[in-house]
Amino acid sequence: MNYKVNALWNKLIGDKPDFALEGRIFHSVCIIVMFGLALNIPFNYIIGLPKLAGLMFVVLLVVAAAYYVSRFYKMLSLAIVAFQVINTFMLIANYYDNSGLNGPTFAIFLLSFIIAVSIIPQRQYAIWLPLNILVILLLIYWEATHPDWIKDTYPYKNSRFADFGYSYIIIAGLIFFIIAFIRSAYHQERRRAEYEASELAASNETKNKLLSILAHDLKEPLASVQGFLELLTYYKLDETERRNIENELLNRTRDTTQMLGNVLSWTKSQMGGVQVQLMPLQLRHTLAGTLQLLKSISVEKQIELQDDIDEAIWVAADPDMLQLVVRNVVMNAIKFTFPGGKVTINATTGNGKCTIAITDNGTGIPAEKQAKLFSVSEQVTYGTGKEKGAGLGLVLCKNFVELQGGNIWFKSEPGVGSTFFISLNYCQPAPTAGNSPELLMQSPAKPV
Repeated sequence: MNYKVNALWNKLIGDKPDFALEGRIFHSVCIIVMFGLALNIPFNYIIGLPKLAGLMFVVLLVVAAAYYVSRFYKMLSLAIVAFQVINTFMLIANYYDNSGLNGPTFAIFLLSFIIAVSIIPQRQYAIWLPLNILVILLLIYWEATHPDWIKDTYPYKNSRFADFGYSYIIIAGLIFFIIAFIRSAYHQERRRAEYEASELAASNETKNKLLSILAHDLKEPLASVQGFLELLTYYKLDETERRNIENELLNRTRDTTQMLGNVLSWTKSQMGGVQVQLMPLQLRHTLAGTLQLLKSISVEKQIELQDDIDEAIWVAADPDMLQLVVRNVVMNAIKFTFPGGKVTINATTGNGKCTIAITDNGTGIPAEKQAKLFSVSEQVTYGTGKEKGAGLGLVLCKNFVELQGGNIWFKSEPGVGSTFFISLNYCQPAPTAGNSPELLMQSPAKPV
């Protein structure tokens, strides 16, 4: 119920992306004032003030017009000026038709002052606020010097008492709702500003860590490559030494290339430049090229890489993102597994999800590092073969998996090994002619 009321209220005052806070405050004030006028019109008619009821009806139409112009034509400045001008004339007319100082117009002027403070731009304070005070002072002076100018419009003595009591209740209620809305809007904006400030601080911290990573981890591999090339160029080496250097050069180049690829992909995702293209993918076919490359890398390190992925499994994923995620996780498994070890990849389905499990019997993850495994860290990590990592791979994996509507988590025991789980939405096989991928993706997932 509260959700529906809030949704209706937000629709009436305008959504945040479309209207600034000033516009939403103006719309809310207009709605509250219209509600108060709608209650006052029949009341004044009942207590014998039909002329005043008619005047309030005109004010209601003017406020409604100002609201409409601002809400639907987004002409806030024009609406505020029109509101204030008409409001001033209506206050004068109300003062005259509602017994002057013997009526509640004095309190209505105060309400008008509060409304003006709430809705007008600060640069216009010097115009409308002094005008409000000047008008009421002139009316008081004129009534004092021309006592016959104002007539008592109350038909009965009790009508005046009822009007004062009812007007106080309505005015107090309007002031309460206006101030309550402004305070609520203020707290919302403050929380949003605090959240954005914390996000900016986190972003700056991540940027600094990234620069530190690049400064250390990019310089060293390039220096190593330069050193290897100088050895190959200026010294005569036997075949075994040359082969060892070439293999080491290949490994350093491969690690640096992967690091740069991760840095560029992560930077692009942080800048909002990544577009997710979800489509039905046959999991085994999509990962075939990636697994072939990973197997060649694992053979070099004398690690057995096995995969068990059923050809009948289809997932809703972005092919490039999926390959990058699996490549990074498996490369990490190879990196932290000793020669003679084993890495396995398998996929299972259930409850509309496909879960890819990547298991190794390597070093495992120290308990103190597990909590921040998916965050950027300046701490350098070394694999069992002294492979050096920038620490961005798993951060990128988490980001890309979540962009595809999935989840990634792990379990690890130091000295025993780790298992990483990648969960994606399971879908039916690719459509045949006449069936669109969009319809396929919207259809309920059918677990195997």
